[in-house]
This record gives sequence, C-alpha cells and structure tokens, in this order.
Amino acid sequence: MAELILRFLVVGATAFGGGGAALPLVERITVADTGWLTPQQFAIGVGFAYATPGPVLILAAFVGYYVAGIAGALAATVAVFAIPVLLAAGSAGVVARLNRHARFRAFGRFAAAAAVGLLAVTLVTLARPVFDLHPALLAGSVLVFWAECLGLSPMLLLAIAVGAGAAAGAAGY
Repeated sequence: MAELILRFLVVGATAFGGGGAALPLVERITVADTGWLTPQQFAIGVGFAYATPGPVLILAAFVGYYVAGIAGALAATVAVFAIPVLLAAGSAGVVARLNRHARFRAFGRFAAAAAVGLLAVTLVTLARPVFDLHPALLAGSVLVFWAECLGLSPMLLLAIAVGAGAAAGAAGY
C-alpha cells in the first residue's frame, strides 16, 4: 500500500499538462515497473477513466482497486490529487502576479505545445494494446473520433460502441 501511495504521489506531482499527459508515466509504473496491470488491463482502465466524468487520473482508483481493493482505490486517488491540489492552492496568487509579465505568458504558450507532444506520445502508448487486442478496435476508435469531430453526441457514440462491442462479442470476436 505504501508503494502504491508513493508512486501515485509522484504521478500527481509530475502530471504537468493534465492527466492525459501523465498516462505514459502511469503505464510505465503500473505495467512495466510493477506488473500491477497487464497492457490490456491498463487499456481497459484508461477507457473507464475516459468514460467517467472528471479527470483522467481517476485511473488511480482503478489501479488502486486492482492492487489493494477499496482501500487501495481510495489511497491512490487521494495520493494522485494531493500534491496538485496543494500546489494550486499555494500558487494561485503568485501566478496572478506573474501573469502580468509577457515572458511568463510566453512560457505558458510553449508549455501548452509541450503538453500536446506528450498527448501524442500518450495516444501511441494507448493505441498499441488496442491494436494488439484487435486492429478493428483501433479503426473503430478513429471512426468515433471523426464522428465526435462532426458533432455527434458522445452519448450516442457510446451507445453505438457498446452495441458494436456486444455484437462482436456475440459473434465470437
């Protein structure tokens, strides 16, 4: 349990660019370093995290539950959000003062570009196990993304995906 808490404190402290940017770190910790999850379990956890309202780092609850049940889910969730909440509360006034300076605002723009790059790495990391499960799943993901860009309701897309998954399961895929 102590290792779980410590590792998610580290994730929370280094999750710059949002939870999606931290997914490669979470994947490395939970799959490669500790073996807590298989790549497929990690992909399922990420899917659940994206399906729930709120931040993607709710994935900590999924991992914590796998590792130590309900207590692990609670501990990992508190740990992953503890440092960011404390830092945000402590730095709000400083950021407001620094935002008056052009260099600070420029830093924010470049940091945002770096976060986009990290999200691209995350996309590749998440696509691999999905492709390994079945290449059609990755193609389906692209179609869902395209449909969402066209303005289709996320609830409709979720219902279609559930129906397609049920049909594929019934057909033996």
